[in-house]
Amino acid sequence: MNHHETSRDNIASHGTHPSSLSTIGLVPNHPLQKESAKHSFTQLDYTTPANRQRPASLPIPGRRIPSAIPFAQLTSPQLPGQAVPLPEANTLAHINFQKGDFGILKASNGETIRFNPEMILVKFRDLNHVAALHVEPMREWDAVQIVRQRTDVQFAELDVFQQRQFTPNDPALSNQWHHQIIGSSFAWEKSLGQPFVRIAIVDTPFQMNHPDLAPNTVAGWDVVNNVPVTSSAGSDHSTISAGMAAAVIGNHLGIAGAGNCTILPININGAASEMYNATIWAADHNVRVVNISWSGADSDTVEAGAFYLKTHARGILAMPGVNGFGFLNYTNQPDIYCISMTDAADNVTGSKFGNHIDFAAPGVNIFSTTTNSGYVTATGTSYATPLFSGIVGVLMSINPTLSPNEIIDVLKTTAVDKGETGWDQFYGWGRVDFGAAATAAASSLPRILSVQPANNQIMVSADYKSGLVYSLWKTTSLSPVNWIQLTNSFQTNASSIAWLDTYSGTNSAFYRVQAALP
Repeated sequence: MNHHETSRDNIASHGTHPSSLSTIGLVPNHPLQKESAKHSFTQLDYTTPANRQRPASLPIPGRRIPSAIPFAQLTSPQLPGQAVPLPEANTLAHINFQKGDFGILKASNGETIRFNPEMILVKFRDLNHVAALHVEPMREWDAVQIVRQRTDVQFAELDVFQQRQFTPNDPALSNQWHHQIIGSSFAWEKSLGQPFVRIAIVDTPFQMNHPDLAPNTVAGWDVVNNVPVTSSAGSDHSTISAGMAAAVIGNHLGIAGAGNCTILPININGAASEMYNATIWAADHNVRVVNISWSGADSDTVEAGAFYLKTHARGILAMPGVNGFGFLNYTNQPDIYCISMTDAADNVTGSKFGNHIDFAAPGVNIFSTTTNSGYVTATGTSYATPLFSGIVGVLMSINPTLSPNEIIDVLKTTAVDKGETGWDQFYGWGRVDFGAAATAAASSLPRILSVQPANNQIMVSADYKSGLVYSLWKTTSLSPVNWIQLTNSFQTNASSIAWLDTYSGTNSAFYRVQAALP
């Protein structure tokens, strides 16, 4: 068994099997002490006029709008009874967000904070849930200050509209309509892709020094001449494909691929024997995703290569559904995933249909990299396929322990069912939903179920799946962090695993679970 590092970057650089990490668990009764505010705040106004009316909201089953509370009653002993626990509260945040109706708070450092008007969030010590209080308009921040002074309150704060942690800065992103359709921004909240996931573009080699590809590109292989490929001026076809899969995200340049996984070229002329050799070479060189944007997905020889990739590298082979119209009498090979293409209206068009189709993805008038360090609009199932391949790479980045079958199951269960219910010959299992698939992949990560101190020991339990190796890590501080691997683990049942740790009763402790391949 390989030893595992505590971060995915280190895992990749040391060549060990990547691991999937859980969120951190905190020992109960040791809350983090929040840093006191460094800035003063001034409430300004609303983004809509001050005489605004409360927005109308359709009833939400099981939820109610909190009753308005006069400012003078914020010190009343009856205040906890007027608070509505958040699982039962309609705070109107969804309506205010849709209307662009925000409260505005200005910090002394110049930062502007947007919040949900007329609502504050309060945790009363004797109540299980954080609750919503409906306070007077234009006095939300004052209300927070007053409520914070109550001895029965653990904390109080504004219902602040937070921001995504990552917004791509690629200037031509607006030309890539497909990212909005497939929910790329939601996927990128989970992961931008990791370099330890390698994607092979099997074709005439792409332009390897394209400024929007080079940072994600490594040397590949020429199966025709059996020599390395270290540089190439590229062809349009392969360079467009490379950009769809892995043009650099967030480099202030050009476009964004599906993810920042590593890409490499494998040169072929188009023979089925070459496709087989390319797939075998990829599997033997730590490539997990092979993209062959050529016809031939019905070939038994190529299927044999796909099976080798799946069983030796836990990889996936993707090929196009083929351009054109009408039925294509291809065999649905079990380990080759064929992709039809959709347009900006989210409809399949210009693709052959048949039993071979597994999924659909955007491919009409897509915008991607091309030769001479340029960009171009193009159409083809050849370009829907590397988009699919890039998505698969990001899912592997989120949870590297997912098997090929598990990844396909994630894609099936999250795809948008555009055709007949279930699988059909046009969309396969549906048009891929990148955002939903990434969320599902993230939910498959090992999860800490409980952290319970008792008898000078702490029992940490977590999700368990057979076939993986689990470890528990501990640090007594988050600044600085010093993760130490703990031992003495035991499986409690088929779905959970638990560890015992010594507990002094004085120090905070933070835990994380790591799952890895044997």
